[in-house]
Amino acid sequence: MKHAHRTSGSRRRPAGSGHPDNRGAAIAEFALLLPLLLLLVLGAMDFGRLVQTRLILANVSREGGSISSRQSSLDTTITSMLLSSCRPLDLRGRDGRIFITRVTAGQSTKAATPTIGQRLAVGGLGVGSRIGSGSSNFGLTRNLYNRLIFRKATGAADISELTVVEVYYKYRPITPLPNMVRGMLANGDGVILWSKAVF
Repeated sequence: MKHAHRTSGSRRRPAGSGHPDNRGAAIAEFALLLPLLLLLVLGAMDFGRLVQTRLILANVSREGGSISSRQSSLDTTITSMLLSSCRPLDLRGRDGRIFITRVTAGQSTKAATPTIGQRLAVGGLGVGSRIGSGSSNFGLTRNLYNRLIFRKATGAADISELTVVEVYYKYRPITPLPNMVRGMLANGDGVILWSKAVF
């Protein structure tokens, strides 16, 4: 007994073998999407490093302010501790700068405004402290500044002194993405980040 054998007019193509036009379109689409994917990956890498850098600077300034405010006088052991706690950032080199400033309250009606009692600085980045007489309210909030002014009625200021720690770092991207956008980097090859803590 013979079985009838059916044949179809068209052969089935093996899975994965598309029409040559479809393969060419897929390659063209991938070529168009590849730069966008690279931009996303590079952007995510630099953004992650930027966030990490900001967190390190904030932690170093807070830690430095807390330690420094409990010392009777400022010395280089404090800056050494801060420099060792900021890894992987190098605040000692050309991209970093730390200022620790002791601000003393006004002492009399003739010298009623605050002054800088002591300042330590370490690092090679060419930036200056924002704390001092050249800044509005001495670089402090208006409330803090007012509490450092000598009051004739009480014979003293509300606060005798405070300590300010400023940490600067020039963040340099590791990817070429910022160089592709003109004017994205304010300081040539990087952007200067800053954190301040007052104790």
